[in-house]
Amino acid sequence: MLQKYFFISLLLLTGSLFAQSEGITSFEESGLYGFKDKKGKVVIKPQYEQTMEFTKSGVAFVVSKNKWVCINSKNQLLLESFLYDNGPDYIVESLARFVENGKMGFHNERCQKVIEAQYDFAYPFETGYAMVCLGCELQPEGEHKRIVGGTYGIINRKGKLVLPIEYEAILSIDVKKRIVEVKQDGKILNVKLK
Repeated sequence: MLQKYFFISLLLLTGSLFAQSEGITSFEESGLYGFKDKKGKVVIKPQYEQTMEFTKSGVAFVVSKNKWVCINSKNQLLLESFLYDNGPDYIVESLARFVENGKMGFHNERCQKVIEAQYDFAYPFETGYAMVCLGCELQPEGEHKRIVGGTYGIINRKGKLVLPIEYEAILSIDVKKRIVEVKQDGKILNVKLK
């Protein structure tokens, strides 16, 4: 009897594992992209200008109305990605940037918003910290853009400000000593992280 339950449990477990591994893949039709399941059934009709495949986290980045956005397998829009290197922003230290109402924040690999969009610009995380600014602007410079103006500060991975947004520039961060070299009123200063 115990063997029978073990065998049935094993079948159910194996079946659910295979069901989870059945992914959906993109396809093109009349210049637009959608998604089909492994059996070829259309699960998201062709409507996107470009697509990336679904990740193990169950999300995919697609181009809709000339913007990279993140969707789930039910075709629900989760967020608009920050455009970087002609595609969605890279995940660095488990977080990537997104844009909402002209502000930037950070999302995780499931496209869940982790740090709300409240900055005019945010740099990717590096050694647990990200530089953020208010009042700065992205200005075109050839085929790229550069950030000008504004005041800068630093947040940690929880979104907490560890250096107030009040400096002209952040020149370097010494994570071990928790000291930041900043520029304020034309002077170079060393400031402690909170």
